[in-house]
Amino acid sequence: MGLMRFFLVLLSTAWFLCGATTAGAATAAVASSASLDVTAKNVDFFYNRFIVTADGDVRVRLSDGTVVTGQTFTMDLKLNRYLVAGDVHVDGPGIHQAGAALAGYPDLDRTFFLPAAGTPERYTYFGGDWSNPHAGREQPGDAYNFPDLTAERPYIYATAVRIVPKTNALFTFPHIYTAGIYTPLPRYMVTFSANPHYFENGFAGARADIALPFNGSEHSLTALHVRNDAFNGTYLALDQHFVWDHDYIVAAIDPLTQEERQYNLIAYKRFSQKLESRLFVQESAAQAGIINRPDNAAAFGEINVNAGLRHSGLSYVQDNYWQYLLGFKTGPDDSQPTGSYDPRWREHPMSQQLSWTGYENRVTKATPLLFRLRSSFGLAHDAYGYGGFSNEVPGPKTLTFHSVGATLFTPPLKLGAYGITAQYDRQRMWFSLPHQVDQAESRITLSRQFARQHLNTYLSYDIRQAADYWGDQQLAAYPVGTFGCGAGGDTCVTPYGTFSGQDAYRGLGTLRALTAAAVYAPSQYFTLSLSMIKNTDFPRPVPGIYGQAPYLFSADLRVRVSSQILLDVSRQYSFNFAGQRWAPQFGIQFSP
Repeated sequence: MGLMRFFLVLLSTAWFLCGATTAGAATAAVASSASLDVTAKNVDFFYNRFIVTADGDVRVRLSDGTVVTGQTFTMDLKLNRYLVAGDVHVDGPGIHQAGAALAGYPDLDRTFFLPAAGTPERYTYFGGDWSNPHAGREQPGDAYNFPDLTAERPYIYATAVRIVPKTNALFTFPHIYTAGIYTPLPRYMVTFSANPHYFENGFAGARADIALPFNGSEHSLTALHVRNDAFNGTYLALDQHFVWDHDYIVAAIDPLTQEERQYNLIAYKRFSQKLESRLFVQESAAQAGIINRPDNAAAFGEINVNAGLRHSGLSYVQDNYWQYLLGFKTGPDDSQPTGSYDPRWREHPMSQQLSWTGYENRVTKATPLLFRLRSSFGLAHDAYGYGGFSNEVPGPKTLTFHSVGATLFTPPLKLGAYGITAQYDRQRMWFSLPHQVDQAESRITLSRQFARQHLNTYLSYDIRQAADYWGDQQLAAYPVGTFGCGAGGDTCVTPYGTFSGQDAYRGLGTLRALTAAAVYAPSQYFTLSLSMIKNTDFPRPVPGIYGQAPYLFSADLRVRVSSQILLDVSRQYSFNFAGQRWAPQFGIQFSP
């Protein structure tokens, strides 16, 4: 019952975040919950202008129950103001008026009205108080102006829309303009909120993703997605967003229409400007149907808490793994009797790490050199599981570790028409075993911008070193003929050829990369990126096992084909490494 567990976790997380919201924020939410329900013979939405119009038998119901009818309606969603004109009637608590036009300004909490009876007059209403018209007050000169949409094509046409100001618009039975035709849908929601949390992603990467948002409110959004990736092909997925000013929850089922699926949950809570937390939970299940019991399931969870200190930051990360949520039945080939449960399903590998990161500081006032320090302490349970390194079998159930590191770098320095940056990073980690890991990285980058040609270029050289030290157990940890090639000795035999010299590796590796790149961006609608990389790795790369191609050319083209669709096409060339030249497929991705 993966789906049931998934939604139980979702509901409990939502309850926690809602309960932790301050009373002041709750009051503000109630005050800003105004909405407009608009019906008419024709309701149009113009995406490039973010304007909604309606014509013929217009009926607008406000959130306080007031109903405004007329012949035409328009609302600028970005400016957050609306207008009803032509034989206008206003009926609600404390008001029954007829007039020529009514203009609403929710941000100002004011409504302007042109009554039709008696001496020409102008009424101004404050808030929801329709009983006090405030006659004769000065009104904006453009309060009753309609936008000119003569040359515009509507992106959506429908007969009804529910508008939550500054947040979203939900269209009923809309027709969406796509690829030159209008496609009918049952419901479609356009979100135009400035809050970026509505667009948090709970899915894994895909080549294409077409979102069909079909439900929502001031604090929620539900969308069905048509996705395509290399592993699953084309399939459906579903995500649910709950959004507040500083907090959010994203729940996703991906894929929805395949037996192998993932249930993802991301929750974020900002307690103050200096304290925030993030929760990620994922269940992977082999499940014939969404409501059926999975045949097998595993899970991963991570909680991250970040706190700002004086001139530094502190973060806590805890990872939890559940390998066999449903137990694991052994068979005739296992040591346990047939039908019994492998005791490993009760194991719960986990890790905890507390990290401190300093702010950037200048080495001396006379130099441009900057530095940043960091340190961490952690604990890992069942880190090596049943096995581990060759010199530690079985691995210890629990170990501790700590590390220190530093980054020395320069800000961008100008050398005539060029810019140069340099960085050196070093870290050492000690374990409770006689074991330590050193990591170092050096990088220098030379760049130049050709503004007239809309071209940015750079040349960088990067050296990464990793050393896995076991003291007098070094050869036991890295015995001859076991690195990456099984018991193949000094030579790896692969489908791509024979590669020798592997016995030289004893846990000390160095990767060097020389990169030349250019980015051509003549406009915001077109970007072409080209890069050429020369990799010099030790140990030497073995195709299909480890390492990178000695030479690698990459091309990436991004073109905005419409206001809603960005097309990203990429491909690589490996210069006949392992018999491969151009990558078998283009990388193609569509995104908003």
